[in-house]
Parts: sequence; C-alpha cells; structure tokens
Amino acid sequence: MAAHSTRAAATVSLSASERDRTDAVAATDSGDERALAYAEYGDPDGTPLVFCHGFPGSRIQGSLLREAAREHGVRVLAPDRPGVGQSGAAGVRPLGAWADDVATLADRLGVDEYGVLGFSAGGPRALACAARTPERVTRCVVASGSPPPALADDLDGFVRAATRLGRHSVHFVRPLAWLCCRRIETATRFTDVVGDPQDGDLADPRLGESGRMLLADAREAVRQGPRPVAAELAALGRDWGFDLGDVAVPTRVVHGALDETVPVSAAEYVADGVPSAEFDTYDHAGHYLVLTEYAGDAVTWAAGE
Repeated sequence: MAAHSTRAAATVSLSASERDRTDAVAATDSGDERALAYAEYGDPDGTPLVFCHGFPGSRIQGSLLREAAREHGVRVLAPDRPGVGQSGAAGVRPLGAWADDVATLADRLGVDEYGVLGFSAGGPRALACAARTPERVTRCVVASGSPPPALADDLDGFVRAATRLGRHSVHFVRPLAWLCCRRIETATRFTDVVGDPQDGDLADPRLGESGRMLLADAREAVRQGPRPVAAELAALGRDWGFDLGDVAVPTRVVHGALDETVPVSAAEYVADGVPSAEFDTYDHAGHYLVLTEYAGDAVTWAAGE
C-alpha cells in the first residue's frame, strides 16, 4: 500500500517560476492570472475528492478529513477560494464560477474525475461543481450546507444581515466583514468566533484540539482582510448561477438535527430540489460534528468507496 502523506499548501500560477510549484491557474474575467492555493490530505495515490471549505474557512479545514482519507484510501484536494488564504481575490461572482476553478486545478494535477464534498458555505460550491461540470464530478456530498438565497433569512443574525445587504451591493457588507475579521483576529478560542455549544457538550468540535485547528483555519481565511470576506458573504445572498435541478450526478445531503447555524429545513429544501438526492440526518450532531464524527461516512460516499 502506498504511504500516506499530507501536503503543505501550494500557491499556483502559470507565471510562477519552478520553485514556486506551478500547478494550476485560474483567470479573472479581465484575463489576468490569479493564484489558486490548495492543500492535500490523505492518500496521495487514492481516489480524488475535492473539499470545498466553509465560512470562515480555508484549505486548512480539509485537515478534518485527514484520518478518514488515510483510512479509506482517498486523496483530498482542498483549495482556497478566491481571496481566501493564499488564493488571489476575484471580487463578487456567482457561486457557480467555483466549478471552473476546481476543474482547472484538477487539469493541472492530472485528475480527470473527482468527487466533491462541500461543508457549510462550501455546500453550494460542491453543488456548483456537480451542476456545471457533470462530466468530471462522480459524486457530490453536501454537509451542513448553506441554503439557496430564498432561504437565507433562516440563517443566524450575522449571516442573514450580510446576505441581505450583499444582494444590493458588496459595499454594504464591508463594515460587517471588518467586524468579522476583527472578531477572528482577537479571538483566543474558536468559540469566541462562533459561540459556545448550547448544550455544554465538552466533546463539541468547537472545543479542544479541533477547536484550535478551526481557529487557525478562520485566521487563515481572513488573512487578506475584509474585502474578500465581504465578497464571500455577498455571494451567498445572490443567484448561484445554476439551479438545483441542474445537478445530475449522484448527490447526498447530510445534516445534523441539532445544527444551530443552518436549520435542517434548509437541507431538506436542497435535497428536494436535487433530482434523486439522498437525504440523511444525524440525530445527535450539530453543525461541525457532521464533519468530524461522521467524516468517514461523507468521505467514503463522496469518493464512491
């Protein structure tokens, strides 16, 4: 069996020199080159699976899948979205455009087909890949996924306000984005960013070692400042650039029954809208536990293992 490894982030650009590890490039609408950073986790010779991180999140969030990927022979590719971490910014664009970035990364890595797994705000991005590049995507999993704009008002107060404002102009979102960045920069625990578990569960992923990783992940997410953060939030409240009915690849929607961030009704809406989608709930799971306690379930299904 091949050795397992975790790859450090690589920043990629066609114009970069060989020492910069040129692996992929994405172009802006103006034709300018834009760096696309990513990390790899699990088995480097395994079945390819693209992980679409949540908000606030970055390629580091993919490390939550490391052990499950190693165990099941899966190669996780976790790219930073535009303006996140080490990837170049691209302004506000439809969520569906993410599919093109993922396909470009896969091309440069020599990957023809791949599964996609999207967590939270990455859920719509995974669906975008399935809808817009069905010839590449083998399976799609949406875990604790953010809802379409029609249901954005069901989200928590901060995201609800940001998505409402973002429908009109990204400029209106920037003060909230600044507050978000400031909160993350001054936090000493991840719960300072997202709040404490309401049930006091000491095993909640927001605490302990996973909480420390998630805080580092959030800090990496906002390293470029509030402008890209505002673009991320604004995009959630705008038309995605595809319809749920456009998703024609095998899809599974999974959600925690105790999710305090995104209500189960949002997941049900998505599952009903995607033709032949499977829908599962985990009775004792909240928003983050779906990606930690049940990572093996999501990884193996998305990779078709």
